[in-house]
Amino acid sequence: MHKATFLALGLMTAMPTGLAAQPSFDCDDARTATERTICASPGLAELEQRMVGVYGQLVDRIGEAEARRIADIQLERRQACVGDAACIERQLLTSIGIFRAEGQAAIAAEGGNDEVLNDLRAALGREDTAPAVAPPENGQDEDETSRAEERARGIAEGFARLPEYRRRNVQGRLRDAGLLSGPVDGVWGPGSAAAVEAVLSAARESGRNFPVQRPEGADALYRFIDSDPFYYEYIPVDAR
Repeated sequence: MHKATFLALGLMTAMPTGLAAQPSFDCDDARTATERTICASPGLAELEQRMVGVYGQLVDRIGEAEARRIADIQLERRQACVGDAACIERQLLTSIGIFRAEGQAAIAAEGGNDEVLNDLRAALGREDTAPAVAPPENGQDEDETSRAEERARGIAEGFARLPEYRRRNVQGRLRDAGLLSGPVDGVWGPGSAAAVEAVLSAARESGRNFPVQRPEGADALYRFIDSDPFYYEYIPVDAR
């Protein structure tokens, strides 16, 4: 890995007012199409700087060796975007989400908060055990309808709690997985609702349970959509 790719992690300096945003690496040393695209876009450069800042927080929390292992996976995916600006943006946003989730998991583990830790492990695909899902009882149609309404409300409210860039990133992931055909605009609608419901159903079948009726469960579901397991399990190779 040459110095342009991840040099200056955690060592950002303030930019003079009025100058275009610059990434954390030296654009004169940019060698890959991905790096050149970031250098050519102030928006991507600013996002890359934000990612570096979050990475620095992760290093402080879990140590450089483990943080670098996580970051190298994200770097490889970002470089695979070549010069596709939309792909680079999604991968930068994904990296930010993963770095934050890993840091939160470390905080939860240190504090002994098992409930939060289990939610984060589920979101990152690192759950030790998956809670069983109780089958619906016969003759309880009204209860099932009520549960469906609670699920729908939970995933809608969870989406609304996400910052705008994460809402767009979730929709981009759902589109890449072939579950969403609508726009990636950060706006909740029937298409996004159906796509998230499809993920929830598939996750349940594979042993992951997200109690989206509770805020922490819905938040864990959206962290899962941002995670590496979702990337490999749901997104076809030709869409990565």
